[in-house]
Amino acid sequence: MCWLLGSGYLSGGTAMIVTIVLMILLDVMHPPAVSTSLSFALKAGNENNLILFGLAVGITALLVGLERFALWLLVRLSQQ
Repeated sequence: MCWLLGSGYLSGGTAMIVTIVLMILLDVMHPPAVSTSLSFALKAGNENNLILFGLAVGITALLVGLERFALWLLVRLSQQ
């Protein structure tokens, strides 16, 4: 994505979405896959590496929270 869209947030978000979609379609689980795609997509240009690292950690934490909420919701709805 960095080659196609350049370094930046659009590239990182697109890489993360493509990785998640491929993991769902291929029915595979690879927890560090999203962070790996983010690290390549958000290749440091003029940005501070600490800010990029914080962004990657924040996005990964948000995705973990979203997954936990989705699983909780599925269990809750299946009990009714």
